[in-house]
Amino acid sequence: MAWPRTRKPSTRHLLRAEHRPHVPRGYARLGWAALAVIALLAGAYLLRAQDEGQMRARIAVLEASNAELTEKLGTALEEKRLKGEADRANSEQLMRRIDVMSAEIKKLKTELAFFRQQKSGK
Repeated sequence: MAWPRTRKPSTRHLLRAEHRPHVPRGYARLGWAALAVIALLAGAYLLRAQDEGQMRARIAVLEASNAELTEKLGTALEEKRLKGEADRANSEQLMRRIDVMSAEIKKLKTELAFFRQQKSGK
């Protein structure tokens, strides 16, 4: 099969035609790809900056909460220590009173035995 021959364009038509410069297609794709990569990098940077800001805010909240809880814990610990000292002092005081009463009971038993002996000896 023979291909049909094309006519040579006349120079007259070439001069009258509108000529516009164009970028070859391969370079256009490269430009769009570079633009897409730049946009992705910018987006990643913005997301990272936003996440970092949120993290700093969260850290500040947690540090404030930690300070508050530490203060409450210190106060509770001091109260427990004071209560323990008061309980120990009460216990010691009660033990002294028990010792005094035991000594008094012993003395009264001795006197009772003495009086019983005197009564039976009459």
